[in-house]
Amino acid sequence: MKENYHHGNLKNELLETSIQMISEKGFEYLSLRKVANLCGVSHNAIYRHFESKEQLISCCRKYVTEALTERLEQTIKGMKLSKMETLEALCEAYVSFYREHPTYFSALYRNSDSKIIFTLEKVKENYPPFELFRSVVYANIEKRNMTKEEGENYLFRLWSLVHGMISLFIASNVELRGDLKQEELLCKGFTIN
Repeated sequence: MKENYHHGNLKNELLETSIQMISEKGFEYLSLRKVANLCGVSHNAIYRHFESKEQLISCCRKYVTEALTERLEQTIKGMKLSKMETLEALCEAYVSFYREHPTYFSALYRNSDSKIIFTLEKVKENYPPFELFRSVVYANIEKRNMTKEEGENYLFRLWSLVHGMISLFIASNVELRGDLKQEELLCKGFTIN
């Protein structure tokens, strides 16, 4: 058993291991004992951080959401929201985040309770990364003088495109051949009109 952890390391390892387990086998397979065993700690050690499986799942979602939100905020920090380059950078950062952490995607969205309301207005209950995404798309929509309906359709199509690309990039059964290169797909021209 591992006995010596530095501040915060065990909790992060427990979260990462749980996310991996959820991604590979689903929530039903997850248990505090299995996670403790995989991390090489006593069964009591995990209970110092999480009272229940439900709390562990909630903490996994929060962990991923906070990491993604921070990445997106850092990406557009200092950029003008209404610029197309800002929207492209945001989309690229979103996809790149999940390419770097593919297990996070299914762990977050599988049976998720995250709320996503497709509207141009700010919604307090919206999933924070979506709300940030919506605000940048909204700034672009205003600059382009779209109607409300055109703007909502644009928001929906763009979010769908980003999630579709992530699903394809992280799928183990999908590979790009020929002249298609992931890096080129993520650059200029990524957004749709």
